[in-house]
Amino acid sequence: MNQTTGQLPTQPVNASHKPVLFLVLAIIAIVAGVGIFQFRSHKPATDSAPAPEESQQAGTASEQAPQKENSGPVTITLPESKWKVSGLQIEPVATGRFEETIRLTGKVSLNEDKVAHIYPMVEGSVDKVDVGLGQVVKANDLLVVVHSREIGQAKLDLYQARLQQEMAVVKDKIQQEIATNTRQLLAALRKRESINEIEERFRSRSMGDYRERLLMAYAGYLKSDADVERLEEPTKSGAVAFKQLHAAKSSRNADLAAFQARIEQIEYELKTSLLLSSQSVKEASTRVAVAATSLRILGCDEKEIQTINPEQQGAAISHYFVRAPINGTIISKDVTLKEQIRPQSQIFSIADLSTVWITADIYEKNLPLLASLSGKPVRVFNEAWPDRSFRARIFYTGEIMDEKTRTVAMRAIADNPDHLLKPGMFVNIEFESGSEQELVIVPRSALQEHEGQDFVFVHTGDGEFEKRLIKPGKQNETTAVILEGLKPGERVVLQGGFILKSKMLEDLMGEE
Repeated sequence: MNQTTGQLPTQPVNASHKPVLFLVLAIIAIVAGVGIFQFRSHKPATDSAPAPEESQQAGTASEQAPQKENSGPVTITLPESKWKVSGLQIEPVATGRFEETIRLTGKVSLNEDKVAHIYPMVEGSVDKVDVGLGQVVKANDLLVVVHSREIGQAKLDLYQARLQQEMAVVKDKIQQEIATNTRQLLAALRKRESINEIEERFRSRSMGDYRERLLMAYAGYLKSDADVERLEEPTKSGAVAFKQLHAAKSSRNADLAAFQARIEQIEYELKTSLLLSSQSVKEASTRVAVAATSLRILGCDEKEIQTINPEQQGAAISHYFVRAPINGTIISKDVTLKEQIRPQSQIFSIADLSTVWITADIYEKNLPLLASLSGKPVRVFNEAWPDRSFRARIFYTGEIMDEKTRTVAMRAIADNPDHLLKPGMFVNIEFESGSEQELVIVPRSALQEHEGQDFVFVHTGDGEFEKRLIKPGKQNETTAVILEGLKPGERVVLQGGFILKSKMLEDLMGEE
């Protein structure tokens, strides 16, 4: 200290310390700039517009302390020889479709299209249970055997209906044979064949009482016709009175009329008997079909229906077999041996777990995505399998918003061959959503911030770079949309912008 003046001695600053000093000041300015940006980014939007009184006070303050005006675009110069050392990477601005990853939380649930809740169709007692909880079954596998009086009676009704059908079919065949033989006999009688030939030809053919009735009428007619022929010659010679011949002719005409009437009557009877016989077969067949259909409705399979035999089956004819309708896993079992069950009681649930549903809720902010989600693939993650992802396909986006959660339901289906996705699991869901139109996009590494302003460095030629203010839009992990400030083709600094920013801050501090 100078004893005369009482002041500390001053020493000149070493010129070699100036770069270090500028670098320290640049770093302090960058940190201060980031702090300002963070403070402004967290400031509520409602505070951005000052009250009228505040604006008047601010105006007064600004008059007292005038702000530094922006003199125009900021240009930074960095020789091309230093680009490589500085790590500068420059690329032209491109356009493309912006892709962003949407992340949701969801839940694994059963594929409701492949779940079967099994109820017995009849009332009865359980005679046998063939499966247990968690067992994998195939379609048509036996689950439970039930002793049912209703099933037993239905099977007996079918058995009796089949016996009646067999009898009706046999009677119909006999009637058809009789009708065929009788029609052939009628044809022979109309040709006036001799009675001996007819007897010889149709002796062994079954005709019922039609043969006797027709032959008796035919024989009477032949006898009357023979009497007329016998009296014609004697009448001409006068040996027999004409009156006798006239009586014989009258008798022949009467017998002929009776014979023809008998033919017509038997033809009518044949048609009627065939119609009745055919109708009996149809009625018997209908009773069989109704009884068999009743068993099918109750769940009996074809083999069981076709092999009904009370003599062989005995009391087992009342057994009702409940079978699995689909391939799957038994996920609920509510039946025990000798338990009384009824149609309104569920006894099993079977779920096909080879596919599962992924359910999630879409919030209001993502509702514009719904129109493009149908059929889109999604990735599913669960912490139980941290190194593995599962693929699912969206097939449903709801049309009704939940008033409480303000969300819309989304459903996706995922293959689950190894049953790793368990219904009830919570999962994370990711899917990509892209823009429909071409947008100006740059890598996020190109974005810079200072004093709450977003900007990029644009290479304007040689070693000059312009600080260009921009308005960024949506961003993902790697890319940002630029709404204002850049045009396609302009060359932007992607890497190494920190060096240019430091130099820019250094220049600003130097101006101050």
